[in-house]
Amino acid sequence: MLKVDNLTKDFPKVRAVDNLSFELQKGRICGFVGPNGAGKTTAMRIIATLDDPTFGKVYVSDKSIAERPYDIRRIIGFMPDHYGVYPDLSVLDYLEFYARAYEIPSSSRKRRIEQIMNFTGLDKIAEKDVETLSKGMRQRLNLGRALINDPQLLIMDEPAAGLDPRARVELRYLIKQLAEQGKTIFVSSHILTELGEICDDILIIDKGKKVAFGDVNEIQKSMQKTFEISVKLLEAPQIQGLERFLMERPGISNIRIKNHDSIIFTFSKDIAEIPPIMREMTSQGFSVIEFKPQMMTMEDVFIQITEGEF
Repeated sequence: MLKVDNLTKDFPKVRAVDNLSFELQKGRICGFVGPNGAGKTTAMRIIATLDDPTFGKVYVSDKSIAERPYDIRRIIGFMPDHYGVYPDLSVLDYLEFYARAYEIPSSSRKRRIEQIMNFTGLDKIAEKDVETLSKGMRQRLNLGRALINDPQLLIMDEPAAGLDPRARVELRYLIKQLAEQGKTIFVSSHILTELGEICDDILIIDKGKKVAFGDVNEIQKSMQKTFEISVKLLEAPQIQGLERFLMERPGISNIRIKNHDSIIFTFSKDIAEIPPIMREMTSQGFSVIEFKPQMMTMEDVFIQITEGEF
């Protein structure tokens, strides 16, 4: 759905995007991550046909943004971190304006606007002035505007910035629904834990350069060298025996008893060898009611990849 090939953007005295290359498949959610000033917004604006690259190529559904920008604008939606509102327009008027701008035929325009308003929950405030909306409702309207042309690729720049926890949860739910409909989502955010919950792929850049790209789970697995594992027992008196059991196993270190019925240890072998450890515990008669390996979070991945880079 999206192919970026050696994308580069130069400004006076700075290279904002530096030979960036990656591909996104249809129906997947890709998180776009990097420090402030890494070039994320610049790259997104180029992909959305709002800026020209210095050199490099971008294809959306096999169409070049340089050769067919107007065709591409009909199949993409761009949700910037800030967007303009117009005075004296209601929510309904605002969506009507953009539906007309996209030349959606009058025969289907009303139905399309109703679909967008129902999907985003804006139907309850259709007559409310845009200028009076809360941050959360403005972001819903921003999303609705980006979806008005039923895009195949949706580009979202920091959509959760400034939202309260409930609004962020609701936004994540909408993004997942859009991906289930077959839309490709390219979303940047500084809230890495939330990206980890919804993304299939992750793209990390620093100083305009790609430093990691791929399946979220595969990147996490490839980077995780040790695991913190917590074990909780139903029968607390067994905790000393479990400590001795763990001390005799290779790859296990830093064993700590926590409270009276739990133990934490570090496992430095392959993740595939964790299930046999759990099975051996139960076969030895330990009353295990919780066995929890601590996997790397997206924040852990980001910090480890970019460590010392900025």
